Amino acid sequence: MKIIVYSDSHGCMSKVMSMLEKEKDADFCFFLGDGAKEAGEAAQKYPHIKHIMVKGNCDCYSTLNTTAYKYIDGLTFVACHGHEFGVKRWLADLIQHTKSVRGNIALYGHTHIRNTYNDAASGVFLLNPGTLSAGQYSIITTAGKGLFDIEHKII
Repeated sequence: MKIIVYSDSHGCMSKVMSMLEKEKDADFCFFLGDGAKEAGEAAQKYPHIKHIMVKGNCDCYSTLNTTAYKYIDGLTFVACHGHEFGVKRWLADLIQHTKSVRGNIALYGHTHIRNTYNDAASGVFLLNPGTLSAGQYSIITTAGKGLFDIEHKII
C-alpha cells in the first residue's frame, strides 16, 4: 500500500494539489491538521484515495476529530496533530497513548519539523512529515506483515 502523510498546509491549496497529483496512485492519505479546509477539498477531488483527516490547533471551526485510528496492511496507525500530546516539548505522551491502543505507528504534525523516531522500548515508530506549507510530506509504503518503508519528499 502507498500512504501519503502530510500536515500543516496552512492554506497552501496549490501545494496540496501538486502533492496529490504527483502521488495520485496512493491508496491512503493521512492529513494531520492545520489546513482542514484544503484537505477536505482535496479529498473531494481525489475520491479514489482514502483520506484520514484530523484537525489541528489552527482548525478552529473544523468538525474533524483530533485523533484518528486506522489499521492498514498489518499496522495500526494513530494520527493526530500533536498539540494535545505536547509534541513540541516531548513525545512521551504520544508514545504512551499509541502503545495504550496497541498502535504501531504514530503520525503527528504541529512542530513543522520533519522527524522519524523508532522508540525501541515501546515498539512505537513516530513520523512527523514536516510542513506542507514548506513543501514537505512523506510516503509510507507497506509490504504486509507489519513491514514498511518511509520516504521523505519535497514538492
